[in-house]
Amino acid sequence: LGPDRNFLASVSLANGDYCWIFGSDDALAKDSLAILQTYLDSQADIYLCDRKETGCDLVEIRNPHRSWLRTDDELYVFNNNLDREIYLSRCLSIGGVFSYLSSLIVKKERWDAIDFDASYIGTSYPHVFIMMSVFNTPGCLLHYISKPLVICRGDNDSFEKKGKARRILIDFIAYLKLANDFYSKNISLKRAF
Repeated sequence: LGPDRNFLASVSLANGDYCWIFGSDDALAKDSLAILQTYLDSQADIYLCDRKETGCDLVEIRNPHRSWLRTDDELYVFNNNLDREIYLSRCLSIGGVFSYLSSLIVKKERWDAIDFDASYIGTSYPHVFIMMSVFNTPGCLLHYISKPLVICRGDNDSFEKKGKARRILIDFIAYLKLANDFYSKNISLKRAF
């Protein structure tokens, strides 16, 4: 199937209220399920958590807390474009706009309601198209969890085998496509994104 189709297929096969998709190179941090459970009362459409970065062995801690937003825990309600622009202004990297798959917990019914655009197959970011579609739905609730619930295993990025510049180009091309597809008619949101 390839990684893009695998991510999509894994959610289609799930039957829970929420889906937390992991790549084979990531792991749950200690007590992460119990910690997540304490947030579920918000009934958010999206939960975004931070990550801890390790070496390839999952032992050597390189970054104990990689934050995606410049804020503590916060529940966001996206009723209009200003709400989205404020959120985007708090993002520290593309992790805040859903690049890192293992940081995302999504309500399955919201994911399933999205009409997937097949042009995102091959971008390495089909999940971001779905997450951005949910994010742009009026009334979307996003709960940011400023805790590293995921362990990211470093030094094994298969995309970097062709060089770091190629890896960055993958991100750039995909996120430029997302910006154009979602915000071509709203320059301030496009800039914030």
